Formats: sequence, structure tokens, C-alpha cells
Amino acid sequence: MEKQVSADSRPKVKNRFPRIVIIIILTEFCERFSFSGMRAFLTLYLRSKLGYTDEEATETYHLFSTFVYIFPIIGGIVADNWLGKFRTILYLMFVYAAGNILVAVTAIPQLNLPGRLCTLLGLFMITVGTGGIKPCVSSFGGEQFVLPHQEKHLAVYFSILYFTLCIGSLIAKTVSPILRSEVNCFGEKDCYSLAFGAPGFVVLASIVIFVSAKNKYVMKQPSGNIVLDFVKCISLGFKNTFLKGKNEKNQHWLDSAHHKYDQRFIRDVKKSLSILTLFTVIPVFWSLLDQMGSRWTLQATKMDGRLGFITIKPDQLQVIAPICILICIPLTQKYIYPYLERRKMLKNPLHKLTVGGILAAIAFIASALVEIHIKTTYPELPQTGLSQLRIFNGNPCSVAIHNDGQNIVYTIPSHSHYTNKRVRVKGMENLTTTFGGSCIEPRDENLWLEDKSAVSFFISGNQIERFIDNVDKSKSGLPVVRFLASNLLHNSSITLYNERRSEVEAVITNGVSKQIEIFASLYSIRMGSNIILTDISMMSGGVYCIILERVEGVYKADVITISEPNSITMALLLPQFLIMSIAEVLFAVTGNEFSFKESPDSMKAVMTAVFLLTEAFGNIIIIVITRLFTNYQQETQSFFYSGLMLVSILVFHFLSRGYVFGHDCDDDITKKKCRSNSDVLYQQVKQIEDLLE
Repeated sequence: MEKQVSADSRPKVKNRFPRIVIIIILTEFCERFSFSGMRAFLTLYLRSKLGYTDEEATETYHLFSTFVYIFPIIGGIVADNWLGKFRTILYLMFVYAAGNILVAVTAIPQLNLPGRLCTLLGLFMITVGTGGIKPCVSSFGGEQFVLPHQEKHLAVYFSILYFTLCIGSLIAKTVSPILRSEVNCFGEKDCYSLAFGAPGFVVLASIVIFVSAKNKYVMKQPSGNIVLDFVKCISLGFKNTFLKGKNEKNQHWLDSAHHKYDQRFIRDVKKSLSILTLFTVIPVFWSLLDQMGSRWTLQATKMDGRLGFITIKPDQLQVIAPICILICIPLTQKYIYPYLERRKMLKNPLHKLTVGGILAAIAFIASALVEIHIKTTYPELPQTGLSQLRIFNGNPCSVAIHNDGQNIVYTIPSHSHYTNKRVRVKGMENLTTTFGGSCIEPRDENLWLEDKSAVSFFISGNQIERFIDNVDKSKSGLPVVRFLASNLLHNSSITLYNERRSEVEAVITNGVSKQIEIFASLYSIRMGSNIILTDISMMSGGVYCIILERVEGVYKADVITISEPNSITMALLLPQFLIMSIAEVLFAVTGNEFSFKESPDSMKAVMTAVFLLTEAFGNIIIIVITRLFTNYQQETQSFFYSGLMLVSILVFHFLSRGYVFGHDCDDDITKKKCRSNSDVLYQQVKQIEDLLE
């Protein structure tokens, strides 16, 4: 049972920073490292390993994020009413770690666990775990201070805590993509099991750190949850006024709950509702911000990450956000905000929120323009009613092909190919083609083509082998290669050798191989110590075919590029990430500060809970829009989000004109100059409704 320490029973407090909170800060650092690291590559894992489409991966990612911000409300209620903060944090930390480990074990291919089911179960356990950690750790640390004696130290604690969270997120978003892509394990070109498992062990380490100081914590007994009282008061007022009609004329509808709640509490609820009315647009902002980890990461997989001497991985771009926040917060607080306020360009926090929302919309316009540019490099995929035909010549001489129906007259050079990407077919159709040449027996051959498929044929001697090609870029972003080999000696050991990693990537045998993913690197084809072909560059996003043949004891190889590798630099994504990061400082940080300062003392916890819920609603908006815009291009969705954000900011600006700040009011709420904010905002909302009608 947790011990209860009252303010009166505490010994005389020294005016110094309580060292015990360092343990709590380290615990939160570990949790943030785990969460940010796993979340950085989650979308890529869902798409490349579990077979989700871009839309399904986006929906799953944001459904996970929704629960991450809903369960803390439940966790806070459990802590305040039954378990207390210490036990809630401890118990749910084990659930969190178990979820991480389950996802990591599921990522091991040899175990053949049901991938989607176990992954979703593990992610659900993580969301439950965050319900105990996210709402309790910061407030549990705050309880270690004695107020008002250590009020200045409390402010320092929250600053250090936020700075530590950014550092944890920064390190995780840098290291986790490296663990995912640079380490290969269990026969794969990557190691998602390590990338998921490492954060799980970090959480286990945080449990040890947290429990080590158990006897030194100040713990308070559960004493009820203000969030529940807030909801009950609103429910009672609504029921009495609108269902039972008990409210008196010219009386606020919440005043009908006075027989159960005192007037001070009802007044605090009124003021809180006036602030919440302003914050109805916040979910739209979160719906834009949270796509940095989903849509924007998927966008980066289609681009070239080489920037000078370094190569940026798609999921590492998210590291820009915490770096920008760490730089912008001190700059804005010390220099930019004071400068703008002196020139009356930013008169109050609501103006910062407006600017932040506009910047978020601009960031998505930039994203849409980049997407339009990237589309020029996308491979042409098979369309309905069409089939793609490719014929590869693996012979040492040219091969002539002819078909009158499709107007095909072409001579394929040795180790080259013929391509027709727009052959009209219905279902499956036969394309009778005449083959001829000095090293192939002249004849007519039936080439069966399929609707919406890329069908290829490999000529080896007099044999023609049919196979289905995948010409699209790989979901992982890695290059893809297929080998077409003929007349190789059975005991020959011919390999594709990675020159930069000094290791064998694949062994080449006779016939048509499967498409395999390889690392983006420089390669050579070797037979033992002999080099058959060198300086083979295979870059991210490329689809390649290597034709290999032995003629009179001499091996010859050629590389054919089916789909061009990513050629547009990821540097084009930097502006949208930077703009969105600045928007986060202006909107998210300012919004949190505004709600804390303006809300009554008794309603601080309510504001924290509602702020978490707005993030959940923001992710729900993404899920709904993804479903509604399934058949629309990505740039169209980005323009829609920009428009939605701008409309929301217009509504917010209209509502904020009637808001009266707490520091501008007298204590007497009956004075005309401090007319209830909720009444003013109610009138503004009615005006908006009238305009819409």
C-alpha cells in the first residue's frame, strides 16, 4: 500500500532541487525513447513486412496513435481513484514492455507467428501501457516538490522534463532506423525484430530505474478524479436544462447543477468550456502534424536519400522535428516573441496559434507540390485493359520478333530486351508472335498476356520461358533484382557481390530467378576470385534484371534497368518538415501553455486530458479522410488537408475575437467588462451557424 505524506508531516524543506525527480526524468526518457523509436518505422514495417497497402498502413498507424492518446484518460482516472500514480506507472510499464517484445518476436520470420494478429495485439498492449505512463509520470514528479517553497524548482523541472523528452525522441529517431536497416538478421535484409526489441529492453531498464527509488518517493493516496467530476457536472446541467427543463430564465444552463456542485466549481467549468470552444480546431492541426510519421515517411521512400557524403533513411527525416523544436523554443522565447510583441505583431497567444495553423497548411501545400514532382519518376504500372510485354534475349545473337496485330516489328540485340507497356487485352489473350534469328529456330510462338499484368519472356537458346514481373518500386524502398541465366556450369559458384559491405548478396543459377531485395550499393558479379562484371550500381527504388550467359567457356553479363531508381533528392522534403516543426512550436507548445494558464486551478487536469483527446480526434480525422479519399491521389489529399486547416483557422480567428483573457478580468464575474467567455463564444458560434444556413 502506498504511503501518504501530507504537507504538515513533511520535515522542513530546503530550498533546493529534489534529486529524486532525476530518477523520474530518466524513467520518462526511457519511455519516450522506446515510443518514438518504434513509431518512427512502424508505417514501413506494416507496409513492407505485413503486406498492408499505403492506405491500410496509414490507417493502422493513426488508429494506434488514437488509442495512445485515449488510454491516458483512463489511466489517469485509475491512478486518481484506485491505484495511485506509482503503482499505475509500475504495473502498466510491464504491459508496455510485453507489447514491445511481442511485436519484436512476431517480426522473426522463422517463428511463423500470425503477423498481423500478434502485431496488432502487441501495439494494443503498448497503448494500454502508455495509459499508465503518459498521464502520471510528469504529475508524479511534480508531487515531489513542496509548494510554494519550491515553486521555481518546479518550473525548472518541467523545462528539464520537456527538454529530456525531445532528446529521447531525437536519439530514438536517429538510432532506430539504423538498427532497422543497417543490421541484417534471420536471413532478412533488415532487422525489425531488433528495432522493436531494443525499445522493449529500454522500457525494462526504466522499470528497474523507477523501482530503485521506491522508498524515497513522496506518494499520495488516490483522492478522486477531477475529470470525472467535470463530466458529471456537465451531464447533470445538460439533463436538468434540456431534458427536464428545470433551468430558470436568463440563467446559464450549468447553474442548474448548483444543488450538487458549489458555485466556484460551476464557474470553473464554465470558464473551461469557453477555452474548449476555442480548441475545437486543434484536432485538425494534429491531423496534419501526425502525418510526419506516416504519409511523409512513405513519401520519402520514393526519393533519393543521398545528401553529400551521408545517406538519409526515410524514417530518419522525422528527426528534424525534435532538432527544430530544441532550437526554436529558446530562440522564440528569448528573442523572436519579445521582438514581435514589442511591435504589436503578436499581441497574445491566440495570434501564435493562428500563425502556427497557417504554417501547417503551407507545409502541406509544399508536400503536395513535391508529390506532383515525384510522380514524374514513378514507373508506369499495368492498367486495366492493358498488359505490359517484355521479351529478354539471353542468346549471343540478335532475335527478330514480328506481330501484325500489335504492329510489332523489332530486332532484339544480344542481352537486351523489347518492351511494350500498352498492349490491349481482355482478361487473358494469346499474342501469336513470329521469332527468327541466326541462333534460334524460326517459328511462331503463343505469348499469353494478362490484363493489368506485366508479363515477360526469356529467350534462352530455343527455349522461351514465361514469368510475371513486378515493375513497381519495392515497399521497403530497397532495390530489386532478378537473374536470367543460361548455359551456366552446374558446379560453378557465381555470385552477386556487395563491394561496399564485402559480402555475397545472392547466388546465381540457371533459369529465371525470383525477384529479390538487395541493399542499395555497388556490386560485381564474380565466379570465385574472377570478376565477370563490375561497377554495377543498384540504387534505392530501382528494379533491375541481370542477364548472364556462358558462351564458349566465357561468361558475359549485362544489367537492364526495368524501373529507374529514386532520383529526386530527399532534400526537397526538408522545407515541409521545417515549416511543420515551426508550426508545432507556435501551435502545440503555445496551445498547451495557453490552456494551462487560462484554465482555473481546479481544471488543470481536465485541460491535460482534453489536450490528449484532441490528438486522438486528430488521428480519427486522418482515418476518416483516408477512407473517403481512397481513390484520390496523394497530392489531392494534401491540398484537401491544407484547405481544411485554413478553414479551421478562419473559424478559430472568428471565435477568438470574443475571448477575454483571465489576466484582463476583475475577480467579480458579474462586471460587464468580464462577461462570461462562454456566453460570448456562444453568440459567435450562433453567428457562424447563421452564415452557414
